[in-house]
Amino acid sequence: MTKKVAIIGAGLAGLSAGIYLQKSGIETEIFEMAPWAGGVCTAWVRQGYRFEGCIYWMVGTHPDNDFYNLYREVGALDADTVIYNTDTTNQELNGVIYEIPLRMPQFREFLHSISAEDTKRIDAFCDDVDAMVKSKMPSKGPANLKELLKMMRESQGFLKVMPKYLKMKMSDFVEPFHNETLKALLYHLMPGEFSMSAMVMMLGTRMSGNAGYPMGGALEVTRRIEANYTELGGKLHFQSKVDQVVVENGQVTGIQTNGVFFPADYCIIASDAHDALTNLLGDKYVHPQLNEMLKTAPLFEPLALVSFGLDKQFGIPYTTNYEIPDGIEVAPGTIIHGFGVRSFDFDPSAAPAGCSSVMVSFSAPLDYWNDLRKADLVEYKKQKQALADRVADAVDRRIPGFKKAIKVTDVATPATYVHLVNLYQGSFEGFLPTPKALATPLSKTIPGITNLAMCGQWLTAGGGICTAILSGKEAAELGQCRLK
Repeated sequence: MTKKVAIIGAGLAGLSAGIYLQKSGIETEIFEMAPWAGGVCTAWVRQGYRFEGCIYWMVGTHPDNDFYNLYREVGALDADTVIYNTDTTNQELNGVIYEIPLRMPQFREFLHSISAEDTKRIDAFCDDVDAMVKSKMPSKGPANLKELLKMMRESQGFLKVMPKYLKMKMSDFVEPFHNETLKALLYHLMPGEFSMSAMVMMLGTRMSGNAGYPMGGALEVTRRIEANYTELGGKLHFQSKVDQVVVENGQVTGIQTNGVFFPADYCIIASDAHDALTNLLGDKYVHPQLNEMLKTAPLFEPLALVSFGLDKQFGIPYTTNYEIPDGIEVAPGTIIHGFGVRSFDFDPSAAPAGCSSVMVSFSAPLDYWNDLRKADLVEYKKQKQALADRVADAVDRRIPGFKKAIKVTDVATPATYVHLVNLYQGSFEGFLPTPKALATPLSKTIPGITNLAMCGQWLTAGGGICTAILSGKEAAELGQCRLK
């Protein structure tokens, strides 16, 4: 008799799990609350402009990398998918725009130009980053001696550097530097509470060309994976928010959505972890690590994206973080003093010919936007437009003529992410990659339920596209073992 697996969530993790199970001959059905697949990995198309909602740099895009092979397996990347790797990132500090190289030795030279008094520490840091650049990043631990020897040979830099920084906070690394400008620039590259390992991995992958932007962005990545899943015979149910995972005597018997029961021999939860434990399982089961982390671990802050379709190009760099001395009100009583501006001019599919898709991102409070959306949708839309106008004014002061060139505007508030993908606290990447969070192993199974697995961004601190897809594969492997 054919075994069936019910998968909750058609994000990258859920689609990945479905693909690997379908390949193994196990029938799957995916239930997704949104009208489309992708989860957080999404984008919006408005009047010929594509506004990116997820991918800015995607770890594992170099062909000589394990994660690249994983992307090819699920269809996230094709053999001819063009990857864009930017050489710089820009940061404004005290009114000065610093163009930070994302290549070695230019990065080392740049840091030296900022602070001659920190030469020794800069060189030691750059030597470690360079070791990461010249090393392969393994996707998982070795399964046998042959794989161990291969990893030791190809990933020496990774194995040397990552343990050194894993338990160290960015602030512990940065504060011993003498130069205040250098400190500030390093903090803009990575927040102080993050593990220093996140910093060296980010720089190492980006400088090696192993963390680029796939042309077509999140929309094309998701479309390819979705097509792969359905071509393998998988079934997708959209606008089908799961209300309950039915468990009897420690075993899942199926799921219930829109009042309909779907029987299943196994269940994979690839959706929000808090919702899974609290609502889908009714607080009846405890996941020791997740329950504790959901109570105590810091999360990525809710995000707002204001995107503009321009009728011309201004030569805006891919990434610039601007200061806003006067501030912008993003909710009543909440003022921000900086935002990030991204231009996708390098991708011809992002906008009509000669035009430009530009995104402005910043943190914003969830409660205000969520409560407003629930209480008064008309006022919610009015305030979204008012926010877009304030952002456009601020950008126009930096890029004269910007506001006049706007033809299309789109605003995604923290409430957008809650409404479409049910994110706990509006956290778009889950747990911050702090030393404590990274050191906490998160099991994909829940004590007391024998035929259920979890996967997705909540199972790996720091989130990320590569880890989501890998976690889906690992959840599928757990299901395969159980259903043999």
